[in-house]
Amino acid sequence: MSVLTSPRGKVEVVHCRRTESQDVYCIKSLIRKFTCKLFGKLNIIYLLEKANLAVTLCNDKEEIMAQATFLDYPNWNVAKQDDWVSVFRELDSDIPCTPLNTLFMHLFVAVDEYSVGCCKEILRTVYKAVPELHF
Repeated sequence: MSVLTSPRGKVEVVHCRRTESQDVYCIKSLIRKFTCKLFGKLNIIYLLEKANLAVTLCNDKEEIMAQATFLDYPNWNVAKQDDWVSVFRELDSDIPCTPLNTLFMHLFVAVDEYSVGCCKEILRTVYKAVPELHF
């Protein structure tokens, strides 16, 4: 459990859990125009089915505050899903990215007022949950 404080001073006690299929409706309600510009138009159900890791942040009333979905390939069109490692090696051969130590965020949504704190908490949880994750 962690405490998030909004810029206006409101406080929420939150905890992370794995995303469940019944969270889809709440996740959709957190999508904004900016979300679509950043991540593209997404089929949330399909994305959750394919995800390597999907994390939901809830407050003490079990209301969803944020959600992030991670997959093991980039979400932009730089390479095929199974060939992104070679593209990354061409860019910088010193970065030892592999599908085993790298995840890519394909979706992040949050309650606007708490978005920065929610993102930090989700990333903290992801790196704790997957210790071999480096990128």
